[in-house]
This record gives sequence, C-alpha cells and structure tokens, in this order.
Amino acid sequence: MKQVGLGFIILLAVALLCGCQGAQSEASAGGSDSLYTAERIQQIALDRPGEALALLDTAEVRNLFAPSELGRLRSLVYHNGLSHYKTAYAHALKAYNDPESRRDPVKFLSLLSLMADQCHYNGDYAASMGYCAEGLELAKKLGDKTIEAELNVTWGLNLLQMRQQDEAFQHIDLAISILKDAVGRDSGYHSWDVLFYALGQKQSLLCDNDMYRQALAMRPDMEEALQGLVTSKDTPEGCSDMRRAEMDVLFSCIAYTLGDKAEGDSFYRSVEANPYASTPDGEYIRIPCLILAKRYDEALEYIGREKALLKETTDTANWDYINPHLQSELEAYQGKGDWKSAARVQATMLALTDTLRHRERQADALELAEIYKSEEKDAIIEQQRDEIAVRRVVTGAVVLLLIAGACFAVIVVRKNRSIRRNNVALVARIKTLLKQQKELDLKINENLALRDRIEQIKKELDEAKGGNATEPITPTETDAELATASAGESPAEADRILFDRIACEIKDKRLYCNPKFSRADVLQLFPVSPNKFAGLFMQFAGMKFTAYVQNLRLEYAGELFIQHPDWSVDAVIKECGMSRTAFYGLFVRKFSMKPEEFRKNALRDHGNGR
Repeated sequence: MKQVGLGFIILLAVALLCGCQGAQSEASAGGSDSLYTAERIQQIALDRPGEALALLDTAEVRNLFAPSELGRLRSLVYHNGLSHYKTAYAHALKAYNDPESRRDPVKFLSLLSLMADQCHYNGDYAASMGYCAEGLELAKKLGDKTIEAELNVTWGLNLLQMRQQDEAFQHIDLAISILKDAVGRDSGYHSWDVLFYALGQKQSLLCDNDMYRQALAMRPDMEEALQGLVTSKDTPEGCSDMRRAEMDVLFSCIAYTLGDKAEGDSFYRSVEANPYASTPDGEYIRIPCLILAKRYDEALEYIGREKALLKETTDTANWDYINPHLQSELEAYQGKGDWKSAARVQATMLALTDTLRHRERQADALELAEIYKSEEKDAIIEQQRDEIAVRRVVTGAVVLLLIAGACFAVIVVRKNRSIRRNNVALVARIKTLLKQQKELDLKINENLALRDRIEQIKKELDEAKGGNATEPITPTETDAELATASAGESPAEADRILFDRIACEIKDKRLYCNPKFSRADVLQLFPVSPNKFAGLFMQFAGMKFTAYVQNLRLEYAGELFIQHPDWSVDAVIKECGMSRTAFYGLFVRKFSMKPEEFRKNALRDHGNGR
C-alpha cells in the first residue's frame, strides 16, 4: 500500500505542476488582436497548436518573421501545444544556430530555457545541463531571477535522472532561495507560480526517495506560495482554490502513506470543505485519499463518475486514462477484494496499452517525417548555394593539393639526393678515418718494438758494466743513445706504454671478435691490478673497457662493410662478435646511419672506384 500511496503522490504532483505551467503560459501571453504576432501565436500555442502552426507557415511565406524567430515560435508550439519534444528541439536548434537569435538576449534566454526542457524530456540530460549552464550565465547578466530559478530546477531534474540526488536537492534548494528573494520584490502571479513549481518539484523528489516526513514538513512553504497566489492581482479566478485542494490531497496522501490516519483525515476534511472539491475535477482528486483511507466504495463511486464524464467529453484512449484513472479503479477493486472486477479492469488496461503503443509508433514516425520534411525544405533552399561553394572549394583544394604535391615531391627528391650524397661522403670520411687509425696503430706498434729494442740494449749495457761478460760488448753510438732515452721514463709514460701494449695486443689478434672476450682475458696476458686496469682505459681511451671493446667491434664492422660490401649485415655482425639488437643501436649512434644504409653507400662508393 505504501507504493500505491507513492504513485498517487507523484501523479498528483505532476498534475498540479503541469497545471501551474499551463496557467503561466496563458498569463504571460500578450493581448494583441493581430493574427501574425509572436504574442498571438504564444497565446494560442497551448490550446490551438494547429492554428498556431498554420499562422507561422503563412508568416514564413510573407516574410513576417526572421528565421530565428520562426524557429523559436515553432519550437514553442510543438513543445507546449503538441508535446512533440523531438520536433520542438529540431526547430529550437535551428534558431539557436542562427547568429541573429543572439541579438535579443531576453528571447535567447527564453530559447535556452526551452531547449533545456526539451533535452530533458528527450532523455539527453548532458545536453540539457549544457543549455542550463549557458542560460544561467545569461540570466545572471540580465538579472532574470525567475528563469535563473527555472534553469536550476531543470538542472536538478537532470541530476535526479542521473541518480545524483544530493546535487539535485542542492539545485532545487538554490532555485527556491532565488525565488523567495524574487517574490519579495515582485508580487506578480508568475513569480509565485514558479516558486510554487520549484517547491512542488522538491516535494516530489523527497517522495521519490521515501522522505515523506520531510515532504510533509514543506507545508508552511507551500502555504506561503499559495497565499502569494491568492493575493496576486493577476491570478486566474478559482486557481488558488484548485491549488489548495490539490495540495491538501497531496498532504493527505503522504499522511496516509506514513500511517498517520488522523492527520490524513484532517487534511481530507479540508479538501471536502473546499468549493473546488465539489466540481467534477475536484471530485476526481479525492480518489487517492479515499483509496489510501481504504474507503473503496466511495472511491469507486467517484471513479465511475469521472469515467462517464471522460467518455462524454474526450477520447479515453490515452495514457492518462490508463494511469491514474483505470489504475485507481484497479487498486480500489484489489483493495476491496473484488478480483473478478480487478481482472476485467486490468484486461482493459492491457488492451489500451497495446493500442497506445501502436499509436505512439505511428506518432513517432510522423514526428520524424515532419523533422525530415523541414530539413529537406531547408536543404532545397541552400542546395544551389552549397553546390557553388562546394565547386569553388573543391577546385581550389585540388589546385592547392597539386601545387603542394609538386612542391613536396621536389623537396623529397632534393632531400633524398642530399641525404644520399651526405651518406656517401660520410662513408668516405669514415673510410679515411679508419685508414688513418690503421696507420696510427702501425706507428704505435713500431714505437713499442723500438722500446723493446731499447730495453734489450739497456740490459746488455748493465751486464757489461757488471763485468759478467767474458768479452765486453762495445755498444754502438745509436744503442747508447737509445739506452739513454729509455732511462728517463716517468710513471705516466710507463702507464701510457702499458696501455698501448694492451691495445695493440687486442687489435693485432682481434681479440674483440670473440663474443666472450672480457677483462679477465686481458689480465691473464698482462699482470696489472684490476683497479689500475680500469684507470688505464678511462685515462687513455676516455671510456670504460667494455665500451672500448664495443667501439673496436663497430670500427671493424665499418671496415668490413667497406672492404666487403657484398657481405650481408648478419654476416658482419657475426664476424664482429656482437648481438643483433646491441649492434643496431650502437652502430646508428656511432655512424649516424643504419647498417643497411652504410652497406649500400659503401657499395656505391666501391662502385665509384674510391
């Protein structure tokens, strides 16, 4: 039964608030008798939308409105009069995209508010919030507190659909705060009406979240808003009695839902005392209270009267007839225990639901057809202009592309030639450097051999002075000079000679070509401490031993590419004793080109006979 109560509360809130908005539209319309004015079209948009659209079609033919104003007014008619929110948004979007619409900021603000509502009804909550944000900025500049509050309410409703209840409450509370401040300065009906609407939305939100006591506690604020409607001079006659009756029914339903029968009965007695409750519409709003109070026979009596009235005055094949009218009858029979009658009502509801869904599909198709028709009409107007513009753009683009393509091709060809020449020159330069390095290594070997000869002569001289030899050796003048030169070596010179010996040993025997070659292999050949060994390479080679060996391998690879350009890259890598991954990265870093490019340029250089 609690869910039944909640359903009635929400339905009543929607009916109440929609009524307020309808009255608002009527009250805000101008009194001009002219047929082709915005005020006249706004006045008949709600009750006679077909006539309003016909007037707009004629006005368009006669050029009486700017395109942006035509879009805004058509959107208003489809929104308020026909509830075709997709079509309404399509026309509103045309007006929004027209720069002319921004010349009148007041009308543009109204358009933004309308589009925010339409996107909300169409389920595009993100777009709705975007229009709300834009509208709020403009409303603050114009000082329009009423529309600022309306946009905050719409923002809150979007957040509610996105399951962000806390933020939704914040925006609706902000709207209420703005409106309370506004009604303090403006006692007109419209300001009180929007405040009443915002309060009703908050109350509906509270009921949706099962916060019935908080909703019940809003009675003083609602009473204040209703009192404002009573005292306003432009309030439609009988409106305040109708709103009061609806509010009392709403609070009565909340009280019954909470299980407070005494308070629910008290509110219901207030409903009975209200003159509006004796009218046909007033009798109908009693039904939710009677069902929640378990007075099913009385509820069924009022339901029967309402159904008879509806069958006489309107087409009952609509969603409102199913819910709340037939839904109320179903719940009354279920509460009474008359399951046969309940089954009959439920069968009627199912049949009507199928009919309405079929109608909705047809209506959606017609609505989309209307949108396409409008778009096709606009497209025909712009077609010739667009074709000319497209031809010009295409022609210009083709010419520019041809020029750009030709320039790009010339640049690429010249760049490739330059790179090729530079690479060939670089290979030749590397070839020269490697040759010079070979010559330098040869000189170092000769120097070391000469030093060995000096050491041998020195040794022989020392033996001769010691008298150990039976026949004294008479050294030549050259041997004496060499011995004298060798005798004055410093420690730094000795280290340099040691490094040269190690380097020559590695290069001459190509020890670096062994992938497993390491410092331990060198230390077996030369009795040097590990610490001093590392220092020798840092001092005289400017790099660590590992880097030195890798550098020798790369130089040897370059030499192989130059001497054997027909060798594959993999063959050179294998000969140098390196892994493929390490070789590629180090080779590019040293020679500034890939091994394949180096090989190709070496082959080209070889073909040129260099």
